[in-house]
Amino acid sequence: MSAATYRALVRRPADAFGRTLVEVAEVPTPRLEPGDALLAPATVGICGTDWQILRGLRDDPTPVLGHEGVAYVVEPGQSGLPEGTPVTVNPTHPHDPSFLLGHNLPGLWAERTRIPATAVRAGLVVPVPDDAAQPGVAALAEPLASALYGMRIARHTVRPAALVVWGDGIVGRLARDLWQAELPGLRCLLVGHGPDATDPAATELPRLLAALPSSVVAVIATPRAGTREALTALDRHVPGTLLVDVHAGLEPGPLPLTAGDIDVAAIRAANCGGTPWPPRVEEFTRPHGRLLLCGHRGVADSHLRHAVDLLRTTPHLGAGVLTHQVGPEEAADLVNTVLTSGMREAAGRRVLKTSIDMGSRP
Repeated sequence: MSAATYRALVRRPADAFGRTLVEVAEVPTPRLEPGDALLAPATVGICGTDWQILRGLRDDPTPVLGHEGVAYVVEPGQSGLPEGTPVTVNPTHPHDPSFLLGHNLPGLWAERTRIPATAVRAGLVVPVPDDAAQPGVAALAEPLASALYGMRIARHTVRPAALVVWGDGIVGRLARDLWQAELPGLRCLLVGHGPDATDPAATELPRLLAALPSSVVAVIATPRAGTREALTALDRHVPGTLLVDVHAGLEPGPLPLTAGDIDVAAIRAANCGGTPWPPRVEEFTRPHGRLLLCGHRGVADSHLRHAVDLLRTTPHLGAGVLTHQVGPEEAADLVNTVLTSGMREAAGRRVLKTSIDMGSRP
């Protein structure tokens, strides 16, 4: 491998089924513009959004995915950080849509990643402690930061008596664990397909939702295709005060709810990267109680730092969420196995969060 190229997990062109399989390939070292930073990713994650892109459910164009992880500074650009500093990257710029790491720009599934000056100037290259490159921190910090952001919005708005987490994937399980750690004894209902969750098609689910004490906070952490179903069911069956954090994405436009037709996507998009604060939360009147809707995109740097600290000091947080730890070649095999089989399983185990050891150092 020459200094002019580095390895990356690269998407192949989409097949006849819309799937984009991946391979480990040599790619040119990113060329830097003035102010850009160059990072050497060390430990990176595969998240639910990555799976949606790989399945052709989103049109994000970059051939190299990955927006979660810890890297080392190779070229500091305008960051002012010394070479070798461990950092994480806030993947969403709150004011510049041209920067969306691992979506419209090459991401962290590579041995070298360029961070453009617009993101560097905004402080999105965030220094972290030396031990943050361990898989249980590096791969979980960004989704935990998102759960933290949602919890802060909800607790700023209501005093919860019960929690519903709809979606038992990475963010859903981290959100449940975070809320239970912050509010021990909080009544919690996890809706999903895992053995410790209530199936969304279960006949007893409406009764369980109706029995929850008010106020109820609900976190929707499904794939975006499941957001409408989850929100509609929560709105229909949960009485009293219901605050819904629409973490998952959904298509724009009016959504018929008991309070009327509401553009939930617009409400979700109003909170981005920690701003504004106080957050935007919209209130509606239903026949059977108040409905408060909010959501968020991206996180603030403070959320990322807090998430890293929590994961370093609270080992049980997110226990069971990190299911696979692999190198680049193993990662390609895992991704392609899941995509071609249609099953979220690899090496005999359900795939939730996967960490990839890129082996990179400055």
